[in-house]
Amino acid sequence: MKSISGKDINLGITLAVLFGITIAGGCIKWPLFVFAAIFLFSYIVLDRKKLRCPNCGGFENLDRLMYAKKHVFHCMHCGERINISE
Repeated sequence: MKSISGKDINLGITLAVLFGITIAGGCIKWPLFVFAAIFLFSYIVLDRKKLRCPNCGGFENLDRLMYAKKHVFHCMHCGERINISE
């Protein structure tokens, strides 16, 4: 059965937090905007390749995937259960 890796979810959270920090820091030191763009691009690539529903390929919110790590969760698009592997 297909599943989403828990490590990919944690990496997505990390990239989102780093993006937020560097975008806020970019208001003080403008070169940090370059790092913010790199973190945003990395998250988009991760989201397109790894953080989709393994059954139908539908988009799932990062908050919902964090919830799915500890609870039973079903895809909003196809209704199938999303399995999270650690």
